[in-house]
Amino acid sequence: MAAAVLVLGLSVSLPAGEAARREIDRTLAEVLGRPEFQSSTFGVSFARVKTGEVIFEHGSRRLLAPASNTKIVSTAGALAALGKDYRFDTRIVAGGAVKDGVLLGDLVLVAVGDFNLSQRIGPGGRLLFKDKDHSYAGFYEAGVVPGDPLAVIKDLAEQVHRAGVRQVRGDIVVDDGFFEETEDEFVGVFSAVCVNDNLLDVTVEPGQREGAPARYSYEPRGSIVRVESSATTVAEGRPAEVWIESLDETASFRLGGSIPLGSKPILRTASFRRPALAAASFLADELRRLGVGIEGKERQATQGPTAYETRPVLALHRSPPLSEAIRVILKVSHNLHATMLPVLLGALKGGRADRRSGYKVIHDLFQSQGIDMGAIVLQSGSGGGRADSISAGWMTDFLVHLARREDFPVFLDALPIGGHDGTLESAFKDPVFEKRVRAKTGTLVYRGSLNDRWVYLSKSLSGYIDLERPDDRLAFSIIIANTICEGRKKGADDLFRAQEDIVRAAMEAVRAESAPADTEGEERSRRRITTETRKHRGEKKGEERKGGGGGTGGGAGEGAGKSQPPTDTDRTPTR
Repeated sequence: MAAAVLVLGLSVSLPAGEAARREIDRTLAEVLGRPEFQSSTFGVSFARVKTGEVIFEHGSRRLLAPASNTKIVSTAGALAALGKDYRFDTRIVAGGAVKDGVLLGDLVLVAVGDFNLSQRIGPGGRLLFKDKDHSYAGFYEAGVVPGDPLAVIKDLAEQVHRAGVRQVRGDIVVDDGFFEETEDEFVGVFSAVCVNDNLLDVTVEPGQREGAPARYSYEPRGSIVRVESSATTVAEGRPAEVWIESLDETASFRLGGSIPLGSKPILRTASFRRPALAAASFLADELRRLGVGIEGKERQATQGPTAYETRPVLALHRSPPLSEAIRVILKVSHNLHATMLPVLLGALKGGRADRRSGYKVIHDLFQSQGIDMGAIVLQSGSGGGRADSISAGWMTDFLVHLARREDFPVFLDALPIGGHDGTLESAFKDPVFEKRVRAKTGTLVYRGSLNDRWVYLSKSLSGYIDLERPDDRLAFSIIIANTICEGRKKGADDLFRAQEDIVRAAMEAVRAESAPADTEGEERSRRRITTETRKHRGEKKGEERKGGGGGTGGGAGEGAGKSQPPTDTDRTPTR
């Protein structure tokens, strides 16, 4: 064990008892010594939020791929630059005079970057989400927020109708020129208009018998959408293999593959390649449904909001506050919304609507507050950029800084809660954690062609741990890079198990430090935590767990109540 600790290169500075020190050393050395991590690089850092004191670290200044931990920076930057109460005003304006119910010109929806022109808006303006967001369909069993994905578009159309418009002599236009940059190597095409996350949701079910065509339905429905299907029903017990692809540059799709008899419905999604044109078509459909005649066509414009400042407003949608949008981004790890954030900041604060200008806003803001923004490299808002590089130590320092800002309660509320919601809903189920972990997940994984193996370029977890005493709150970051594995699921299990074990060790150390300064008190605390953990794992006293590592993580098939790996897969392009 002594040799393993030497290889670890661990730096620990705890005034706690020697037993706690040995426990941290043993846990971290054991984790790094597991055979599945022979190729891996670890960056680990834990610090007290109150004082900033680093209580232990390992490889904490190594620059590693942060994956979706990047969203911590992009969302915190947007919150700091715009404020938690910032709202988006999406307007529909008249491109000409309205006389006797006839609009003598175009009808223009002016897009301003609202991420949630959808059914997410719940009671009181609270944005709704599914822990496994529909944008990840195909990577795991994702779900759709109940409701009509065209709810906002329909409301805007009804406002136009109530304003007295019965005929449009011109075109139905969506102007998304607010964004100058509209393509990302990770998420693809994006836009200043975002209806239903610019996705078509397709639900697939088996037919009545083997060989029958699979049944399917889709939302949002509209005249522009075309779906053809060759998907079939296969024998019960066979694996489901359902896929969808785009056929053109607008809104035509092909569904294929097979689904077995007895299978529950499967969700698949595809992106609209021209979001503004799709939105214009949806708006035109709703206007026609209300009896509004349209003489022109649906089209996109790119002049931007300033071109319409003097135009009469016929309809207005004001979004919930930015705090709600950030909550959705962090809870479900929404890649599209996070990609839009730096571009939005560039448009509003940076003088140019692209990510470089937006990230300069974030850079200058936090640099002026004492954060070394030159110590990291960020290319994307989501974490999918090839250049994205952050160290665990920098991330922990940043989290400590955020905890001292006035808007910290908003940021903390937005983070997933272990065992409760978001990408951590199925994680940290062990009673020892007691929903005390609030953290952002991150996963960047690719499949190779040479030997059919997977490589986790990054599995990251950064956030906060709340213990019994408020002064004991910890900020932490664990980034594990370059892990090769035979299967994506097993790799996720192993990596999460390692992160969970490291978090548990830190909690035990701080609790031991806070306990009465006597060996009997330390021993009572150790026995309590160990007993709780054994109960959760289903172990008896003295029973050695099977397998090569600590932790209570695990994959599908383990007993109910067991921790599962976080469900954030970051839409990594693995095909």
